Order: sequence, then structure tokens, then C-alpha cells
Amino acid sequence: MTDAAAHRPESQESRDHFNNMIAIAVALISAFMAVSKVKDDNIVQAMQKAQSEVLDNWNVYQARQQRRVLGEYMLSQTKAVTPEPYPERVAKALAEWQKAVDDSKTRADQAAAKAKAAQEAYDSLNDRDDLFDLSDAMLSVSLALFAITALIRIRWLFGLATGLGLLGMFFGSAGFGGWTQFHPNWLVALLS
Repeated sequence: MTDAAAHRPESQESRDHFNNMIAIAVALISAFMAVSKVKDDNIVQAMQKAQSEVLDNWNVYQARQQRRVLGEYMLSQTKAVTPEPYPERVAKALAEWQKAVDDSKTRADQAAAKAKAAQEAYDSLNDRDDLFDLSDAMLSVSLALFAITALIRIRWLFGLATGLGLLGMFFGSAGFGGWTQFHPNWLVALLS
């Protein structure tokens, strides 16, 4: 390209067409960001609920484990100070305590399983939230590049802004679809 061709002024029609392309891209990205924000907020609320369930179930687990340990201690102490054969009332009490110990163990195991399931749900939701966060970051940078492109009118910058916008929309779509296989662990770790 000659020096004269590089500094040739754009026609008004070319400027209008370029501005229209920028305006359409900005509108599409802004609309996508608005809808993504609603879904992202809903996922964050679900994450908070899952985290609360994790904590509640681990607390239940700990309480049940304490009951089990106390029951086992009572059983062993009673057996240690009571000669065999156990009197009927002592045998009955030992059987009830053993039942309570077994019940506490069963309920503790159930609470642990619920806590682990809630943790898995939280982790899955967190991966989706990460996809929305990446989407939002890329779309925000894309909008900034579109603004600069409108001012300085460099076409390759329009291409870069469009590429980032499409990548941001891809990550947002992955978040909507729950396609966590597209979760870029290395990028999330870099930004964490």
C-alpha cells in the first residue's frame, strides 16, 4: 500500500457502514451480557444454598459422631463395672444404648453422604459460574475495544474485539448449557 493510499480519507458511506457494524456488535454483546448476568446471579444463589447444605450436613455429622462416641463410652464403662451375666435391666439398657450408637452411626453416615453430594453440586455450579465470569470479562474487554475502534477506526482492532466477543459469548453459552468440559482450568487458576 502506498503512503498516499494509507492516508486516503474514508467515504461517508464506508464510515457509516463501519459504525453500524460496531453499533450492532455492541448491542448484541450488551444484550447477551444482560441475560447472562441474570443466569449467573441465579447460579450464585444456588451455590450459596449448596454451601449452606454442605455446612449443615457436616455439622449434623459431627453431632451424630459425638453421640456415637459418647454412647460407645457409656457402653464400655457400664460393661466394665457390671459383672456378667448382666442383670435384666442392665442388659436392656445396654441394648438400647447399642441401638442408639448404631442409629447415630447410620445417621452420621447419611449426613456425610449428603454433605459430599452438596459439595459436588457446589463444585459443578462453581465451574458454571467460572464460565460466566470468563464470559463477562471477555465481553467487557470486547466492548472497550469496540469503543476504541469507533474512535480510531482500525479494522484489525474491530476483528480482535469481535473475536473476544465471540469467545465471551461461547463461554457464556457454555455456562448456560452447563458444558463444564469447556472450563479452562488453567485460565481460571491464572485469574484466581
